Amino acid sequence: MNVYFLPGAGIFGGIKVGFQFAEALAAAGLKTVMALPEAAAPQWFRSTAPVVDRAAALAALKPGDVAIFSFPPDHAELKATPARLVFHCQGTAPEIDPILADPDVTVLTCWQQAQDYAAARGRRSIPVGIAISDCFFYDGTPKRRDAVSFMPRRGAAIARDALLAHPWLDLVPIDGLHENAAAAVMKRSALHLATSVGEWFGLPALEAMAAGCVVLSVPVVGGRDYLRDGDNCLVGQPGDMPALLARLSGPGGAGLRDRLRTGAMAAASGYRPSRHRALVRQAVAAELGAVMSWN
Repeated sequence: MNVYFLPGAGIFGGIKVGFQFAEALAAAGLKTVMALPEAAAPQWFRSTAPVVDRAAALAALKPGDVAIFSFPPDHAELKATPARLVFHCQGTAPEIDPILADPDVTVLTCWQQAQDYAAARGRRSIPVGIAISDCFFYDGTPKRRDAVSFMPRRGAAIARDALLAHPWLDLVPIDGLHENAAAAVMKRSALHLATSVGEWFGLPALEAMAAGCVVLSVPVVGGRDYLRDGDNCLVGQPGDMPALLARLSGPGGAGLRDRLRTGAMAAASGYRPSRHRALVRQAVAAELGAVMSWN
């Protein structure tokens, strides 16, 4: 049995990424269940992955089972079980270094920066990619030129400060929404402000690109896989956001907006679930299949 352990069902990108990976594994023939406290499945996105009680799943682990995890603190608890361990690396920070140093853990990486981080610490990883839900891809919904979507959880002050010089713009938060509702906001928004400095990957920014938004982003880490300044987005320090907004609104702004939007949608197309499933199938056929449980 393959069991993916998660700490909860809250609205965090890593939770959805875990479920999407489990669905991709299932599509490749590797049945995977999700283990969450009290078997509480997330309600903010759709998933077909089965959910079981975390405590019961932990107690039932036996030799031959595979325990998948992405939350670094789970390493010690799962290490004490007889299961084989697979770390689904969704971000890089010193707290994952003990996991990378554990030779008994198979390491999977979701993007190139994470792969490079593991390699710099002497660990080879298996790339398994990442996806954004189909509901985010632009469908022709009319855009509001004054609407700016943003995730207020981190960097809300950056967004508010950026708009002080542009009072005609309307900040529209996407926090706390079902992904379908978040996608609807993004599809109506002309712009998206990504304000989480040092974000590991920045799933909302990529979702906004798929939804046809022009993205203005602060510097991030893993997001460099898809954020290309001047080509499909604009990247600057928090204090640069007002000037970047002015650049989009000033002479030549329309052409720049069109070019960035086109580039953004093209970049996001590489993260469709169908492409993710294909990448996971390739990984399973090449080497991941030998690690996982086929029961």
